[in-house]
Amino acid sequence: MKIWAQLLLFLSWATVGHAAEHVVGTFKEVDAAEKTATFAPEDGEPVDVRLSEGDATVYEAGDRVEAELAHIASLTKLQHIMPADRAAQGRIELMADQLQRDTLQRGRKAFRNTGERLPRFALWDQNGDLFLSENLKGHYAVINFIFSRCPDPNMCPASTERMIALDRKLDEAGLDDVKLVSITLDPDYDTPGIWTAYAQNKGIDTSRHSLLSGPSEVTRNLTKQLGVLAEADEQNIIKHTMVTTLVNPEGTIIYRLPGSMWSPDIFLRKIEQDQKD
Repeated sequence: MKIWAQLLLFLSWATVGHAAEHVVGTFKEVDAAEKTATFAPEDGEPVDVRLSEGDATVYEAGDRVEAELAHIASLTKLQHIMPADRAAQGRIELMADQLQRDTLQRGRKAFRNTGERLPRFALWDQNGDLFLSENLKGHYAVINFIFSRCPDPNMCPASTERMIALDRKLDEAGLDDVKLVSITLDPDYDTPGIWTAYAQNKGIDTSRHSLLSGPSEVTRNLTKQLGVLAEADEQNIIKHTMVTTLVNPEGTIIYRLPGSMWSPDIFLRKIEQDQKD
C-alpha cells in the first residue's frame, strides 16, 4: 500500500526578497566557534561572511565551494553551500550522466526489484566528501530516502528514529559490516551543512550512517530505480512514499520494506539470516 504525505517546504535560511548571488570560490579562513569565515569568490575580492553552524563545522580553509552570497541588513551570509572540488565534481557529473542513461534505457522497468543490483551513483555526504556507491562494496547497506525539513512525524522523522535504533542494535550484535545510508528528497536544501546539523540534532552516529545530497537529477533517478515516488507540486508540497532497501555485500538488493513504521529487528534478522545462507 502506498503511503503518501503532503509535506510543506518551509522557507530556507535566506530570507526571501534579500539580494543573493551565486558564487564559486575558496575559503581563506574559517572560525568554526564564531561561525565566521573569509571567503574569496573567483570573480571578486575576499569578503567576511557568516556561516550556519553546520557549514562552520563542515568546511575549512582551502575548501572550494559554490554557494549563495546573501546581504541581509548589515550581515553578509554564505548559504546553500555545496562542495566544488573539481575532481569530485567531475566524478559526480560523469556518474550522473551514466545513471540518467541507465534510467532512460530501462524505461518502464527503471524500478529495480529484489535480486537486481544497486545502481551506481556518486553524491556528497554530510562531511562534504565524495560518496560513491562503491563505498558500500563488502558491506550490507540499509538505504532510505528522507529530507531534513519533513514536518510529518510519521514519515521521515519516524524512519530516521528507526535507522538510529537499528544502528544501536547493530552495535549490540557486533555487526560492523553494515552501512546505513539516507538520501535526500530535497537536494536543493539539504546541503552537507544542513545534514551535519540534522545529524547533531537527531543524535545520528555518522561513522556508520551517511546522509547524502547532490544534483537533483541523481536523487531523482535513484528514487525511480529504488521504487520511491516523490514530487513537488505547484505549491511546493512534496508528496512521497517511503521504502527502505537492504543491499548485500555483493551489491544485490535482497529486501525492500515499504513504509516508515518498521521494526529495526526486521533488518537485523534479514542480515543475520543472509549471513547464514
